[in-house]
Amino acid sequence: MDRLGLIGKPSDWLISSTFDTQIIREKLNCEIIEIPIEEVQSLGEVEEGEKGALRIYERLKELVAKYNLYGLTLRCFDLLTVCKNTGCLALAKLNADGIPAACEGDVPALLTMVLAHRLTGCSGFQCNPARVNTDNGEMLWAHCTIPLNMVDKYVYDSHFESGIGISIHAELPLGKYTLVKVSGDLKRVFAEDVELVRNQYQPNLCRTQVWLKTQHVIPYLLSKPIANHHLLVPGHHAAEFVNAVQ
Repeated sequence: MDRLGLIGKPSDWLISSTFDTQIIREKLNCEIIEIPIEEVQSLGEVEEGEKGALRIYERLKELVAKYNLYGLTLRCFDLLTVCKNTGCLALAKLNADGIPAACEGDVPALLTMVLAHRLTGCSGFQCNPARVNTDNGEMLWAHCTIPLNMVDKYVYDSHFESGIGISIHAELPLGKYTLVKVSGDLKRVFAEDVELVRNQYQPNLCRTQVWLKTQHVIPYLLSKPIANHHLLVPGHHAAEFVNAVQ
């Protein structure tokens, strides 16, 4: 059975972060391992730039080995005040290493990443909706970390919300993707094949910013979405995701 680390509790502002451990065991053959955030915060204050962000990555790799984890989700904002840096680079590198790694202690996002990794070999870009154009069906999605194996090019930036540490501004290849999310009890799944039509950069948003052309995403988000975080996965795989949780 695969072990998934919940490092710290889910962030307080998450709209829906509940999960059903029994169903996760039965449907995904995974168990949730709760790990105190202090196991990362014990680093204390690290260097502000890349060197400090890499120390957080190294500590998370140690926890992956210590607890024999297949994947993890990190209450990353708790690092800002103690470590004076972010988990953005650490999560970007872990995902590129093949270890599904989600932000903000979001277990449903991590479960979606696990499915994505199993189905496609890529855990996907965890992102939030930022802007909607109802006239042409385009939506802007953004976040401050992204798996480095998904991108054409990237540079380091500051973390959007705090203005400190390291985050990732990346550009993704244009073309076919799947936008997907499962609920924490695996009873709901949303998956739609979409097109990534352009990248952008504006300083008043999370640092990686992509525009998607969609058909059904906007009505879904305006009615009963499965929280804010969704996963963007290369290729068209919507039917596979739906079948995987039935």
